Amino acid sequence: MKEKIILLLCLISTITLKAQENYEVQVYSSPSTPKNTTIFELHSNISPKGPKNESNFTNPLHETLEITTGITDNFEMGFYLFNRINRGIYNYMGSHIRPRVTVPTSWNWFFGTSLSLETGVIKDALTNKYDADYEIRPIFDKTIGKNYFSFNPTFDGSFKTKEVSFSPNIKYSYAVNPICSLGIEYYGVTGNPLNWEKLELQTHQFYLVTDLYLDDKHEFEFGIGHGTTLSSDVWNIKLILGQHLNWKKQK
Repeated sequence: MKEKIILLLCLISTITLKAQENYEVQVYSSPSTPKNTTIFELHSNISPKGPKNESNFTNPLHETLEITTGITDNFEMGFYLFNRINRGIYNYMGSHIRPRVTVPTSWNWFFGTSLSLETGVIKDALTNKYDADYEIRPIFDKTIGKNYFSFNPTFDGSFKTKEVSFSPNIKYSYAVNPICSLGIEYYGVTGNPLNWEKLELQTHQFYLVTDLYLDDKHEFEFGIGHGTTLSSDVWNIKLILGQHLNWKKQK
């Protein structure tokens, strides 16, 4: 029970907008992982109270391992391993790969800009059948003084059903001091970009988050989210822990 109160699942969302889980709850920043560096992240998330329109919600715990390596100064490759623990039973739920390219800072664009392309397989928790899916995530961000803004106008799709959904992510944070930032995050799933679903079928989730930067090797993010529609989790809790490893040979 303690585990459920310290960890989370952000939104119940899918490309078909029926109740499925999201295994990673994060608004991306534009810089790619530095060359010769690998970041290991554990994304833990759970929903103490699920969607109002789902009576048989069982509060599964999601654990996602993300491993990202900087290949060049502006290109990285990420790998995801999705896991689900429900009523004490562990299930492997699929894997994704994610290449990402970043606009070099030497171009002097007003916004930090990068493009993430993600694909792989994910298992439906109800049918135990796998589906091949993808995600296209443009990333735009900007730091102004102590204020940070990020916008990810994300598009999700299924190779099997051919359905596509618009899933925007937004973040604002304020640097309280050099090691701590407080912020607000938003995650939405609206349905087909050209024909949005009815509001009760969409998911809209808002989080209060804190980011800690204790040193240049570790990451920590904690957030509590609340949904505003019938298909959104009423409450969600998330925790992201990261470890940076520099594997460049020392001279």
